[in-house]
Amino acid sequence: PLEEDRQLAYAHAQEALGRLDERMRLSPVRAAFRVRAHVAERQALAAIDAVPLHDHDIEIDGRGTVRTSTFDLSLGRRSIGTPISLDALAGDAMAVLDWLGMKPDPMGDGGVVNGPILDDMIARVETWQRAIERWRPSPPLIASAHVAASWRSHAPLGRSDLAASLLIGDRWGPGRWNGSHGGLIALGLDTQQSGWRMARDAALERLWLDAIRDAAQMLLDLELRLRGFAARARHFLDSRRRAGRLGDVLHLAMLRPYVTSAMVARHLQLTSAGAIKLLTIAAEAGLLIERTGQASYRHYAIPVAAPPGVPRDGRNPLDRSEPSIWQDDSVPWDWPG
Repeated sequence: PLEEDRQLAYAHAQEALGRLDERMRLSPVRAAFRVRAHVAERQALAAIDAVPLHDHDIEIDGRGTVRTSTFDLSLGRRSIGTPISLDALAGDAMAVLDWLGMKPDPMGDGGVVNGPILDDMIARVETWQRAIERWRPSPPLIASAHVAASWRSHAPLGRSDLAASLLIGDRWGPGRWNGSHGGLIALGLDTQQSGWRMARDAALERLWLDAIRDAAQMLLDLELRLRGFAARARHFLDSRRRAGRLGDVLHLAMLRPYVTSAMVARHLQLTSAGAIKLLTIAAEAGLLIERTGQASYRHYAIPVAAPPGVPRDGRNPLDRSEPSIWQDDSVPWDWPG
């Protein structure tokens, strides 16, 4: 029964990752979905690293690339979204440290300045790499749990090793799918309120698999909420005789944690007065929420919450009754009826 339970948990986690990968590729709101999933994973990992990452620390360029400000001191600010091969992870200690941002850096930009400290880190990473050889043939989602636990036990960095272990475990397991940006497991574990840091063997594997499944489900639910918002936006725009640039404003707001009149004016090449007018119209329609209460510097956000905790009511989180593929490639408010 214990082995059957583990196999079922593995199947649920793997299926959730497959569905998440599919939504990332095919959802009609995939651009906003990818950005918001990336932001959620970054914030979850930063919270585990005890360096909270707030919305105002998030920077998103015109191509949807997510970056963070210079005030972001979390370990994941360099690693999330940055590729590293499994061979390098398992066999190149310097590549691992470079990926984690731990390298000689005379300019003091977060690297390791002291040469002997770096040499000690390399030696400890190499010891960890020898220890995880036994897990290389194992199924990736199971192996990733033990690879991460082994990193925590060796603690090569001496700081932020908890966050580093989740980054490494994510790359070894869920990172083989396109649904994870590097912080998926952190997103699932952050809601569990359990002793996963000290769990071992079967208990560790079950916690880990549940975290993968739960985090994937959180993001799948986020995608549903984004589609719901896009449908409301389309209905509102269709009801207006002249929508003008309002659709562009709502699309911009979907791609960011918040927007301001200055941001809208800059990205859409509008006057400040024009941007304020469009934001006010969207807010009065309930499509944007004013978050600051400050007339001089208003922030607006779409009424779509960040991924919440997954309810544990015993139901199958992978209910197949919900369609999971949408073919339309247009912006949300141009969906066919």
